Amino acid sequence: MGPVLSGWYDNCEPDRERDMTIEEFEPNQPGHLTTVVRRISGSAKVARNGTANLIGRLPATIRATRNGATSLLERVPATISATQAGARATTSALQQLPDSTLQSLAASSAGLGAGLYLAGRRRLAVAAGVIPALIVGVAIAVRPVKPAAPAKSNL
Repeated sequence: MGPVLSGWYDNCEPDRERDMTIEEFEPNQPGHLTTVVRRISGSAKVARNGTANLIGRLPATIRATRNGATSLLERVPATISATQAGARATTSALQQLPDSTLQSLAASSAGLGAGLYLAGRRRLAVAAGVIPALIVGVAIAVRPVKPAAPAKSNL
């Protein structure tokens, strides 16, 4: 078994004796017991100081978090509307392209993503390869249906 009474509190007691293991500890020796008590006392002091330091920083951390969240929430509506406008413009532009072009774009993008996946690339790279296929697929799906040529009647 390794040292039981050594560790992060080394700076609490610079003149301490050699660390002891449980096997070496003899409770009948008062000097060792005094050493143990001093080490525990020093550890408690370090813990109190660390806790006080943490508590002292807590209000500033909470204030900074609250300010950041407020700033973020103020920007969310504008970000959402800008994203929606960009998505509408992209969809409209893609819907103007012929079907063959859209299918080629989707197939190329899906192929790129599949190739990156098979090559063992990172997920972000694979996603970047596949996302255009998803966008093109959405543009195809929401495209207004063109009316077919009117049927000729034989009346």
